[in-house]
Amino acid sequence: MATIMKRQNQNLLYLEQVRQHLSRLPSIDPNTRTLLICGFPNVGKSSFINKITRADVDVQPYAFTTKSLFVGHTDYKYLRWQVIDTPGILDHSLEERNTIEMQSITALAHLRSCILYFMDLSEQCGHTIEDQFALFNNIKPLFANKPLVVVVNKIDIMKVDDLPEEQRKLFDDLKESGVFVHQMSTVTNDGVCELRNEACDLLLAHRVESKVKSKKTDALSSRLHVAQPIPRDEKERPPVIPESVLRKRQAMETETRKKRLERHIEEELGDDYVLDLKKNYDIEGDQKFDVIPEIWNGHNIADFIDPDILKKLEALERDEEERINAGFYDNSDVSEDEETKEMRGLAKRIRDRKAIMKVEQRMNRTNKPRLPRPPKKRERSASGLRTQMRGLGVDMDSDEEGLNYEEAVDDGRSGPPIKRLREDSEGRVRSSSKLPRDKSGVRDVTMRKKVRFMGKKAQTSMNRNARKGEADRKILNVKPKHLFAGKRGLGKTQRR
Repeated sequence: MATIMKRQNQNLLYLEQVRQHLSRLPSIDPNTRTLLICGFPNVGKSSFINKITRADVDVQPYAFTTKSLFVGHTDYKYLRWQVIDTPGILDHSLEERNTIEMQSITALAHLRSCILYFMDLSEQCGHTIEDQFALFNNIKPLFANKPLVVVVNKIDIMKVDDLPEEQRKLFDDLKESGVFVHQMSTVTNDGVCELRNEACDLLLAHRVESKVKSKKTDALSSRLHVAQPIPRDEKERPPVIPESVLRKRQAMETETRKKRLERHIEEELGDDYVLDLKKNYDIEGDQKFDVIPEIWNGHNIADFIDPDILKKLEALERDEEERINAGFYDNSDVSEDEETKEMRGLAKRIRDRKAIMKVEQRMNRTNKPRLPRPPKKRERSASGLRTQMRGLGVDMDSDEEGLNYEEAVDDGRSGPPIKRLREDSEGRVRSSSKLPRDKSGVRDVTMRKKVRFMGKKAQTSMNRNARKGEADRKILNVKPKHLFAGKRGLGKTQRR
């Protein structure tokens, strides 16, 4: 298989080159609305497509700058339009045309579009007006059943009215034959948008007319009915337009001066221009030019600032200084009596004592946890009771029934004695009523060891399965079945 693919290497390389070439070709939709631009080289075709679309076609002052088809898109009446720029065509026979010219001829022949034939009256393209008309008549059969517009470009240099009588007659014959002639200039943008709109309208009308002539619209037209209103009387009923709208229309018609923009002001003032955005604020009066144009609750903050506040502050400071100099704030001790002095001294001693208490409390403060108070000592005891009763004359040493108080001294608890815990051979405490699980049903120590060995052996396979995994250091299954089972023929096993 590899040898066969190596033999086909040259063919595959050729197919890759073809694929790359096809990927570089423009994507043209033959069924969409299309404007096709054609004409002699260097007549302004690429400049026009750059004006109405976002296609970046190279424009140079020499012939055959455009060597392939370029596609751009534009919008008109909420529809997407396809604009195709073709290479320049020279006036000679079909057999003598090169590959670049054949692209334009093929596009003219096979694309259903509106043809824009460009002409240069200034003859800067290197061809006379008669040669351009000769090329037009030569390729005119390709324009059959297609809307056609003859575009006279570069009118900023030469217009149709400026031509001699003989050349002007050629354009008059075109108009008489029903061909639209449009004048424009891509330098001054005169007539560029009008040409696009006119060509699009022609193509739309042509498409509608072709669809009406087809038999597919018969079934649809039979179901349509257009109702025409009939006047009921001779009274005129003009449309009602509000007065404000009428005044606005009248002002727009009479107003010749356009709106004054910031750009115009900047051009007039030059270097003295300063951008002032406060004049466009939606604030009444002179508030828009305030220093702090901040609005709070419908009021400007600048309104709450007293402009004479500095003067008032200076007057207040002078008044205060005069009071100080006059001794208004002097407090003489002569006017105080003995009682007032005593009260002041007492208050001072109280404040000093409070300060000392705060310092002592801060020094004695500890962060030790507070423990509960110690339990109270037993106030009454058997010996104390015996001494007290003997002092009262009661015999505490008698053995008579009901008179012996020795039992009160006994702190022993009543009830049965505590049962002694039993321990096994290993020192673990076990209940005497239930045997351990490893001893249940086991006759002696030998049989117990045998049972333990059998339990560990039965657990080995489960432990092995649990240890299998990607992180294991040892894979116990060293002989996988898929490598060592089955028939093996003669030969070496190095490939394994």
